[in-house]
Amino acid sequence: MSTALSKDLATTTSEALAAAAGTAPAGVTSQPMPQLNGLLLQLPGAAPIFLVLNGYRCWIPDMPTFQSLFAAGATVIQDINIGVVSEGTAITSGAVCAKAAGTDPIYLVTNGVKMFIPSMDVFNRYQFNTVTVPAVAPVLINSIPNGPDVQPPTTTT
Repeated sequence: MSTALSKDLATTTSEALAAAAGTAPAGVTSQPMPQLNGLLLQLPGAAPIFLVLNGYRCWIPDMPTFQSLFAAGATVIQDINIGVVSEGTAITSGAVCAKAAGTDPIYLVTNGVKMFIPSMDVFNRYQFNTVTVPAVAPVLINSIPNGPDVQPPTTTT
């Protein structure tokens, strides 16, 4: 885990989390935060790492899955306010990014579905690992049900 993402992004993320925590009337009220899509979050001093996927904080269950999905040196932002991001479905242990041989589209395969990654910009925002994307038989990719697309970060209004 590194500081590959800019310090500005870490600062902006911390400010967004703090602002959301500060608007909670009593305690922390979690909410989807699609503006943080693609970020890896961790509570300081805690082991679990979460991916913000389509606005939800999704637990990455183990290091082999983390190392397979994410680029070496991926930035994990530590912040005490990660609880303001609504918790989503955990990433499946052994989840992968994969593509059909002879094609360009890459999918995140987790929880029994394939999630289309619409561009390399989105792929890179999520810090996915290009080295570990296997090209598998098209029949294999085609046999996995479609899930929602992996969404880029959105802006808040």
